[in-house]
Amino acid sequence: MRHIQINDYREDPAVRELLALAADPVDEPALQGLFDHCAGLLVLVCFDEEEQVIALAAYRHSDAYALCVEYLAVLPGHRQQGLASRLMNELRASYRKAVWATTDDDAIEFYRAIGCVISDSAADPRWPGTQRYLCTLPHSQLLLEQPTEDPRYEEVDGALSRGLVKIVEPQARWGQDFADIRQVIAAALGASALAIEHTGSTSVLGLPAKPIIDVTLIVPDADDEDRYVPQLRAAGLVFWHREPGWYAHRMFKPGEATNLAPANIHIFNPGSPEYLRMLLFRDHLRTDAADRAAYAAVKREAAAALAASDGENGLVMDYNRTKEPFILALHKDLFGA
Repeated sequence: MRHIQINDYREDPAVRELLALAADPVDEPALQGLFDHCAGLLVLVCFDEEEQVIALAAYRHSDAYALCVEYLAVLPGHRQQGLASRLMNELRASYRKAVWATTDDDAIEFYRAIGCVISDSAADPRWPGTQRYLCTLPHSQLLLEQPTEDPRYEEVDGALSRGLVKIVEPQARWGQDFADIRQVIAAALGASALAIEHTGSTSVLGLPAKPIIDVTLIVPDADDEDRYVPQLRAAGLVFWHREPGWYAHRMFKPGEATNLAPANIHIFNPGSPEYLRMLLFRDHLRTDAADRAAYAAVKREAAAALAASDGENGLVMDYNRTKEPFILALHKDLFGA
């Protein structure tokens, strides 16, 4: 397994077949265009004993925490040998990053089998009418760490607000509230919405929560605000704040005119450790009744303690800080291995 310069393999039949399998170019000019595109990527390949290329991963670094595999293919005669999973795991281990890709129904079971976190994704204009998925292979150590740099919190059109932090019993409407918000975001961003997930406590049936829907939105580059901020604002969402130093985080809220439920819409890059933590934590609580009950008790105690000390002058960050030991301990149980 080693890296190659793709331009040295333009006439190699195996590499031509692998790229055709990965992207289905319609003719020779399209295949050459694919070679041109891959010339700007890193290409890791597997060889057979005769030094013939038999599997390929063309990828790029998307940010400090993740890399994107744009094309992944194995020659038909060498499948079911674990070559694709070896390529994915080699990239994760070599760079100490999460590895993400988008795919369709034909390959989704492969990504599921190797341990990827999977979200429904927006349609890809290259394959119209095809269901797409965002698949991310986490790096466990990154899930246990936090950035050491200054988050660089910046208010935009919102501000920190104080009030009574109140926990309510689960509400049947929360799922529909999320669906309504998701529809607005999807219509505004189209293919730029790589994933739109319901996260936080309102996404877990049976879990009490603050009556605020948490939404996690994945865009190709959260720092490139010109590619999504105007569209979200045009849809009536309010750009509340940004934290460029904390996983490139941005947050929006629905404006009053949208008639949407109160929500925090968190925006991250693909492969973000925080996005992965949110989904894995959510999915665990959905299936583990004991931890769900324990977390419910922690939430009620944290809200009661803050109400007793600060009343109507409470900050959500203080409520979150009280919950943090439980969350971090559960993260260690989930990701420590």
